[in-house]
Amino acid sequence: MGKLPRADTFLIARNPNTDSSLPYLLSLPVEGEKVLLATSAPWPSDRDLYCHPVSEWPDRPEVVEELDVNLCRRRGRAIDLILQRRQLRRSMFVWTRNRSGRTLIFWRSPSSMKGARPGIRVPQARALKSQLTVAVDHRERYAWKFSAQNVRLIERELPTGDYGLFAGDDLIAAIERKKINDLAISAVNGQLTFTLQELTVLPFSAVVVEGRLSDLMKKQEVRTGWLLNLVAALQIQFHRVTWMFAETRGIAEDYAYRWLSAAHKAYRHRPAAQDPSADDATDDLAQTRTLPILDGYGRRSTAAAEAKRGMIWTSREYAERFEVSRATANKDLQELVRMGVLEARGNRRTRHYVPVQTD
Repeated sequence: MGKLPRADTFLIARNPNTDSSLPYLLSLPVEGEKVLLATSAPWPSDRDLYCHPVSEWPDRPEVVEELDVNLCRRRGRAIDLILQRRQLRRSMFVWTRNRSGRTLIFWRSPSSMKGARPGIRVPQARALKSQLTVAVDHRERYAWKFSAQNVRLIERELPTGDYGLFAGDDLIAAIERKKINDLAISAVNGQLTFTLQELTVLPFSAVVVEGRLSDLMKKQEVRTGWLLNLVAALQIQFHRVTWMFAETRGIAEDYAYRWLSAAHKAYRHRPAAQDPSADDATDDLAQTRTLPILDGYGRRSTAAAEAKRGMIWTSREYAERFEVSRATANKDLQELVRMGVLEARGNRRTRHYVPVQTD
């Protein structure tokens, strides 16, 4: 195998295999990876270029171009490439599958994307096909219904945000819903700062505002410039939190569904931190954590799982474990009995709860 080019250069060379229909070789300087491809042209102009993986770099290739790069980074099933030149500098490599399940690689540029073939899309744009389960905080008034979307709504006691996504009983994403007046008041009195502090702990978080930014500028109670300065400062301080100003309730609801869908997909397909396909977004995720939520739903789910592992519950132990009153513990345990998850044994003084035995 020939010596690879410098780690900070993008190399285009002639393919020494003259029988190949792909006369050019590419070496992409992706950190932690060896990405070598063969393709049909030195740049995708009016069409995407098909690429084929190459196992080895030739010993003495005929170099066509050796270009310094500003960015060459893996992003899930894509690699972003930005070169240090004024023209023809931005492109991306996309890994996709055809209908038969075969993996295909295409090199795309802004020009070639205008005439992109059907079925070859930016990876993040694919819709979420399965039903999405969205948690709505039980204190939310006039909640979004997502009636036009494939959504199952459940009520939970969310510690932050008004709508959320769960992985098991861990909160992974949350949306704080605001109207213009509420946004202005909470920003001024400091409550929004505390909300953003907690949102930024999560892997994914957003503030969705029902209203235009221009509506915020019309608030008479405070000077416009000062209020905009405050909102801008909060966005910078808590930069992991996405902000969206939507004109109407309907647009806000539709955007929230699509944002939650994208968060669900990103969390489900996130690479491990040590995975070579991990990028800066993955590193950013590593600095966040999910929030275990022990509301009634979460307590019962956890209690059922621990019972299956051998835990025998009493109301006293349940109350101590989840830091609730004995009355709440009894209510939760009786609900698990009603659901057919646990069965009660013993009399009132010795009553305990064990998992229902299934054949």
